[in-house]
Amino acid sequence: MSKFKSKEEYFSFSKRLVVIPTEDIKKLFLKYKVKLPLFIHAFLLRETIRPQVFEDKIYNTYTDELKYRLRGYDNFSLYPLEKLIEKYNLDFELSRYKELLFNIIFVNMDKLSLKNSFINELEQLQHNYTVDLEVMKYSEFYELTKDFFYEAKGYLDGVKITDWNEELLSSYTLGDLKALGKKYGITVPRRINKSKLIEILTAKFQLTEDESELLSKKSVLDLEIYAKEKGFKISIDLKKKDMIEFIQFALDMYHKPVEEDNFSYDIPLESREEEVVGDIETEEMPKEEKEPEKVIPVEEEVEDVVKPYVEEEPEEEPQEEIKEEVKEEVKEEAPQKEVEEEPISLPEEKPEEKAIVEEKPQEEILKDESILSEEEKELLDEKINQIIKKFYKKRRRRRIIWFIVIVFILALVGFVGYSYYYYTVLNPGNLPFNLPVFW
Repeated sequence: MSKFKSKEEYFSFSKRLVVIPTEDIKKLFLKYKVKLPLFIHAFLLRETIRPQVFEDKIYNTYTDELKYRLRGYDNFSLYPLEKLIEKYNLDFELSRYKELLFNIIFVNMDKLSLKNSFINELEQLQHNYTVDLEVMKYSEFYELTKDFFYEAKGYLDGVKITDWNEELLSSYTLGDLKALGKKYGITVPRRINKSKLIEILTAKFQLTEDESELLSKKSVLDLEIYAKEKGFKISIDLKKKDMIEFIQFALDMYHKPVEEDNFSYDIPLESREEEVVGDIETEEMPKEEKEPEKVIPVEEEVEDVVKPYVEEEPEEEPQEEIKEEVKEEVKEEAPQKEVEEEPISLPEEKPEEKAIVEEKPQEEILKDESILSEEEKELLDEKINQIIKKFYKKRRRRRIIWFIVIVFILALVGFVGYSYYYYTVLNPGNLPFNLPVFW
């Protein structure tokens, strides 16, 4: 590195290295034992395809929902980046990726324990090839180079496990998270049973066998309350955050060390790309202020709460339909509350549970659960569970009553029929069981 007087010289040198074939780069990396974490690859891929992702011609073909999700582009994990490449047939600019890769390596030479000999070999390889640039599909490139990438401890798909928060998850659909699990060999369900919930709680809180046995005697609702009291929100109906927890549990990531990202990212990036992203943000923000009802997260959050219950878990359809009906009823009531100009103060009229449902239109609550506090979410969940229990109790009572009525009617009809047959055929003029004849 002593031959370079400044970072700019490194970066200028890396532009000339893009002519080196990927196969030779791989061999050199293996020789010097260069291994890069997957979050570096995610960064490089994100910056490589950024100009195409936000190019006007391509950007205008996106749905409003995707445009909304692209707000979180800077935090995308590998899966959505690869999905963009595949779905929109984006060209993988390999020369751009190589340049960024060598820039990252140069500013992290000490961390990677690389010496001047590595630079010298790169320089020699550069002179072995002409200016023809290598062209390769992303899938082919990754298949060729995946050996010198590794998933850092405590990371999922190139993102630190603690960074999978609500803000990041707003860029993912439920289908994306199921596909993400599948990528790592995990089948992510939309609902888990009680025993699996206990397994997750046991792993999360490192419980003993006796403590786990005590949990098995609790109801599902009690288990969810138990988790919330310990600062861990999870339910058997997996929403986005719950799905990440399920993947984390399945990959045995609880209580494992997390590798810190000490890499330097001080490399030149295209200024034009920043301008494009800036334009997108300035265009989107006024739309949200003027037309909040058209904001795209509506579909996602509604899908979180309602759609999966019917579409993705048909085998348990009855209970899910009830949940959907309950929420539909509240949604229908909510707009009426807006029209009535709220003549009565809500806090005086009803206790906390009523305030949660009626203080804001329930449709808004279903659109974006992030507007609720933790306490409000808990109360809303409990209210729905109580309504479901009452429904089942009423339905069971009605079924019992109808069963008794039907049995009685059948018995009565049968007895009348038998009496008639006995009176006319078996023993004319007499009724069965020595019943008196009154005619």
